[in-house]
Amino acid sequence: MDRAVGVLADEAADETQRFMAELPPSAGEAATAPILGPRLHTDLFQYWLSLPREGGIPAASDFDPAAVRSWLADITIFNVNAPDDIAHRLVGTAIAERLGYDATGKNLLDFVDPSYRRQCSRDMHEVAWRPCGWQVRYLAHYPSGRVAHVQSLYLPLKGPAGKPPRIVSVHTPENAERYDGTADRPNFASEIARMVWIDVGFGTPG
Repeated sequence: MDRAVGVLADEAADETQRFMAELPPSAGEAATAPILGPRLHTDLFQYWLSLPREGGIPAASDFDPAAVRSWLADITIFNVNAPDDIAHRLVGTAIAERLGYDATGKNLLDFVDPSYRRQCSRDMHEVAWRPCGWQVRYLAHYPSGRVAHVQSLYLPLKGPAGKPPRIVSVHTPENAERYDGTADRPNFASEIARMVWIDVGFGTPG
């Protein structure tokens, strides 16, 4: 059984390496700290920096939701399982309210606009596997019909031994720009307004 698990892990690693080699990450600005978003983005980044960083990246087990409880409503944590599977592990209450339901366990890529879906996965893999930080300002269409830009910050976390890496993120929506028809699910990133790669010690794309 252990050998079978090891073979599956090797196959998953090979798939990830092929995916990252075949498709480059998106171009963006380079920074050493968040430059978009409100103070919340900087606060989360500083908390992330304060965690033990053996090998340069905090372990998911060291990330304490209680320590960020004042921001937790706007935080998500993802499991980067595979190029076609980036699962919501934790979804803050404010995010669930905007979505109209709790997306815990759902694949983020199912919510990303088809025009950006594969590239989004590649960019998330850059965060998890380079690793680095990432900020994006993008257009979001919510099931309620609300359309607004959102500014998001993504930071890498090491998963438990033998498990895929994780990403912790915080999301700050801007004021509604308009209201369209209602929908069954959100549609994220049909438009990317700005992108920033944050060097946390391992460089940035490009």
